[in-house]
Amino acid sequence: MTHHSAVQTHIKSWCALTSLTLGLLLSASAEPATNAIQWGVNVHTSGSRDLADKLTQRNLKCVRMDLWGNDPLELARFRNAAEAYKAKNIKIEAILFTTFARDQARQHDTNASLVEVEATAYAQTKPQIERTKDLVQDYELQNEVSLYPNIKVEGSTGQAASDYDVPVGRMQAAALRGISRAIDEVRKTSHLPLRIILGTTDRSFGFLSFMQQQGVIFDVVGYHIYPWEKHTPLDQDSWYGPGGPLGQLAKFNKPIVINEFNSGEIYSGDAVHPGTNYENRAEAPMTELGFRSLDKHLRGLVNQKVAKVEAVIFYELCDEPKKEIPENRFGLFYDTALQKPKISLLIATSFAGGTLSPAEQNELTKRGLGLTNAPKR
Repeated sequence: MTHHSAVQTHIKSWCALTSLTLGLLLSASAEPATNAIQWGVNVHTSGSRDLADKLTQRNLKCVRMDLWGNDPLELARFRNAAEAYKAKNIKIEAILFTTFARDQARQHDTNASLVEVEATAYAQTKPQIERTKDLVQDYELQNEVSLYPNIKVEGSTGQAASDYDVPVGRMQAAALRGISRAIDEVRKTSHLPLRIILGTTDRSFGFLSFMQQQGVIFDVVGYHIYPWEKHTPLDQDSWYGPGGPLGQLAKFNKPIVINEFNSGEIYSGDAVHPGTNYENRAEAPMTELGFRSLDKHLRGLVNQKVAKVEAVIFYELCDEPKKEIPENRFGLFYDTALQKPKISLLIATSFAGGTLSPAEQNELTKRGLGLTNAPKR
């Protein structure tokens, strides 16, 4: 997770999911989205038929999941969830991990032979692809690698490929090269349309360039961003460079998946952003500003012409109360039982063209939010 003034990295854990709010009324559905964007949500490893049904009602048709495919129990859990999603035509993006990923055993093993690093990552990855290729089309090369400690030249912005020509950068390039090579080999032998996603954050566009130079294979650019209401739209924000972050990402001539997205205001009041705390409560001022931010930047994404944005995947499905601020409040639902939807879920549903109850639509209408309402001025 990242935004203008600070880089935040989080290692995700999954929620215990049960059921979504019942009784959605078709008569109050939002208008169908007028763009080709797919809409989805991060669910970690959770999934069930009931959850898949209810995401379908919201027209959230893609999910981003963690894959630890060499652990038999985690693999079984992943496959059970993925089968439920696939049955409802919900697309799955799987995040792959190796022993070189953040907080794993060899994250700091920069003295290792790069040939051995690549071979090990390849060997750890290939079985994971073989075991899930019937359910998954898109595989992501680890998570937020551009934010790993010491991966770029100290003090650099990350906008140049040379910013990553450091020991950690070279080691991670070897690991990602091995992961991508394993995916590529399986798709060639299986003749399945598997795709490789390489993600970046903030202004770290040089990370993508460096990985290209290092022979990492990728077909889709992933991006995490949490813009604040005060920020200009993502096709205009000059802090990132000409054309904003979308203009910079478009230079790679690949489809773009914004696979973590929410409002930056959620960070307000944390250690890096002292001041007004994000209350995480409807009608409270900072929370409402966050809802307006979400609406503003989603509207910009729908209307922009700079880049091919294929999907927007919200982070995340439900709050995680046991985590520290701000990691405890990114959910589209307040509760892990998914009985208490936030206004942000209603905004997401509106842009996705999903089903809203009359009461839910009224919550958007009175705020002037959602795709069916005129933009607030």
